[in-house]
Amino acid sequence: MSPTFHHVLPGLLCTVLVMGMPQAAVHALAGDATIAQPPDSIAVELVRQSDLELRERLAARFSVIPGLEKTQIEVFGGVVILRGEASDDGRRQLATTLVEQTEGVIALDNQLGIDTGIVTRSQPVLEHMRAKLQRLVAALPLLLIAALMVFAADRVGRWLAARQRLSRRARRNPFLAGLTGQAIRVVVLLAVALVVLDLLNATALVGALLGTAGIIGIAVGFAFRDVAENYIAGILLSLRQPFAPHDHVVIDGHEGLVAALTSRATILITLDGNHLRLPNALVFKSVMLNYTRNPTRRFSFDLGIANEASISHTQRVIRNCLHDIEAIEAEPAPSVLVAELGDSSTVMRVSAWVDQRNASFGRVRSEAIRLVRRALAEAGIDMPDPGYRVELRRAGAKVPDAAARTREAAPVATDLAAESPTEGDVAVERHIDRQVETERAALAKADLLDPDAPRE
Repeated sequence: MSPTFHHVLPGLLCTVLVMGMPQAAVHALAGDATIAQPPDSIAVELVRQSDLELRERLAARFSVIPGLEKTQIEVFGGVVILRGEASDDGRRQLATTLVEQTEGVIALDNQLGIDTGIVTRSQPVLEHMRAKLQRLVAALPLLLIAALMVFAADRVGRWLAARQRLSRRARRNPFLAGLTGQAIRVVVLLAVALVVLDLLNATALVGALLGTAGIIGIAVGFAFRDVAENYIAGILLSLRQPFAPHDHVVIDGHEGLVAALTSRATILITLDGNHLRLPNALVFKSVMLNYTRNPTRRFSFDLGIANEASISHTQRVIRNCLHDIEAIEAEPAPSVLVAELGDSSTVMRVSAWVDQRNASFGRVRSEAIRLVRRALAEAGIDMPDPGYRVELRRAGAKVPDAAARTREAAPVATDLAAESPTEGDVAVERHIDRQVETERAALAKADLLDPDAPRE
């Protein structure tokens, strides 16, 4: 055989064998031949070039991010491996996000650890403080202007408050003047504060402050509701001035002389000399009886006379007796009325008027009762004995006559004759007034009452 035949024969044999094999065997043989082929060097080089470009892009990004400068980046066929240390877990998560969002990344293996070095951990804090300090230095001119505006607002508020205190109304009520002056100052300062915050670009702070103030105001309002109620009632009472110092009043059943009105309580000195504090809210809402507002006051008392006595004669005797008492007012005239007819007595109601500025109400009433009793005894008008007398006598004993009964009653007439026919002491009592003055001197600065102010 020629050499050419020797070279062609194996090929012909292979062709015959392939033609005689099943189709599936031919494809399997071809597939095995493909896998067994070595990779194309050009394709490998392209992948390596792509990995290098991807690594360079990631390294450029990581190098400008604080806390990721120490990151080591490796890329193999689009798979990115991160090694090294990040400053904190936030930076580690940021590295993951950056890599996953980069084009050309197939997968990520994040092996970054957390750097626990003091310098690394403290560097972000120092950077933040440095940035804050730089902003503060840059804002110093604005801060200076804001401080000057607040100072000027305070001065203007004080000036407006002082002008308000010069008004006639303020002179009559110093407490209201001070309260209004404080309100004017606060309003001026708040207005300027809003302008300053807007100048400093801190308007968001205004909403936070207002919201916080609202919540705190509601909480404080519920906690100190009674205190606020008494304080507001004190302001209203100082405006109305329903009573003056030394006024004799009855408030919610409590009787006494007014000593002072503070921002929270009304001070009374009771008629037995005790110190009484009433909450202003109670005083404002309660029914008030002021005996001093109308200086003339009527007293009355009841007395009984025997049914046999003449009612008209008794009335004349009592009227004449009351007319002789100088402390009793002639106009309106005293009155003597029949109040009740009983089984054994007739009840007379005696009334008269007293000027409390010149005489003591209680003393005049007491003196009137004493002198009326004396006048009735001198006129022979019997007053009934409410008790029952039981007399036991033997059979045939003589019944005492009226003269004998008169002699038995002689000690009573003797006692009446021993009484002084002149009028007793009815002068106005001043010891409670002295206690009121002592109390007013102690509360001079806190007292809201003005003796010269018009009354409600």
